[in-house]
Amino acid sequence: MEKQTLHATSFQYNENGKSYDVTFHANKGFSSLATSRLTADSVANEKVQKAYVALMPYETKIMEWLSQSSDNGQKYLENPILAIQNADIGIPQDVIQMIKEASDVLLTTIKK
Repeated sequence: MEKQTLHATSFQYNENGKSYDVTFHANKGFSSLATSRLTADSVANEKVQKAYVALMPYETKIMEWLSQSSDNGQKYLENPILAIQNADIGIPQDVIQMIKEASDVLLTTIKK
C-alpha cells in the first residue's frame, strides 16, 4: 500500500516477518530536528543542528524519492545516510559528509 501527497509518503515495511505501515511527513521532518536538543552535549547538538540545516533544502527531493517506491523507503529506514547518498538526488557530497559526521558524534555521545 503506497500513498503519496505533497507532504507525506506511506508504504509498508517488512522486517523479520512483520509488516509495518510507515509514513514520512515533510512537515514533521528536518526542521524539527534542526532545533532539537538531542543530548546534554552542546557540541554534539550543534553539529547535528548544522547538519540538519544543511539538509533542509533537499527535504522535498528526499520526499519525492521516497514516494517513488516502497523499496526507497525501506532503504531509507535501514540506513538513511547511505540511502540518500545512493539516491542521486542532487545532495552535495559535503552535505552528506556533514550528516555522517554529525551522526557519528551523536552516536558516540549517546553511548557515553
